[in-house]
Amino acid sequence: MISIEYILDEAGWAIANIGNGDLIKQMTVSYLHDTLKQLAESAIFIQDEKAKRIIFMDEPGEHHLIISRISEKEIEFEIRWYDDWTDWNAIEDEKFTSVLSGKTTKSNYVNEIRNVLKNIWEKYGEESYKEKWINHEFPKRELEKLR
Repeated sequence: MISIEYILDEAGWAIANIGNGDLIKQMTVSYLHDTLKQLAESAIFIQDEKAKRIIFMDEPGEHHLIISRISEKEIEFEIRWYDDWTDWNAIEDEKFTSVLSGKTTKSNYVNEIRNVLKNIWEKYGEESYKEKWINHEFPKRELEKLR
């Protein structure tokens, strides 16, 4: 099982909570990376691709959500913590600490992402999202594909 919550906070910040049924990992998310769009894309592409990585950039450091397809219907996931930004080559990719893992179905993962996007869209819409998220547009096309 996986649960995903994504809450917009002050301008340029969000909180992401990901759970595995036993534990929930809370992560700070910076506007420096378009995490919401990457989450949306992962739900679309996990149908065909074997693995996806979603970056939750903090300042400094970052979490990575690694999604790997293990069967036609099932995926496994792992959250890794990096003390600096691998995305900007400030630390090597193999220098991480695993902080959460689990298994879920592809449909559960896609539904969780769809609900995150729907909730943000309904609460903020396109313009308010852009005001809060500064550098990135709301992933509207991806939400439409997931509907």
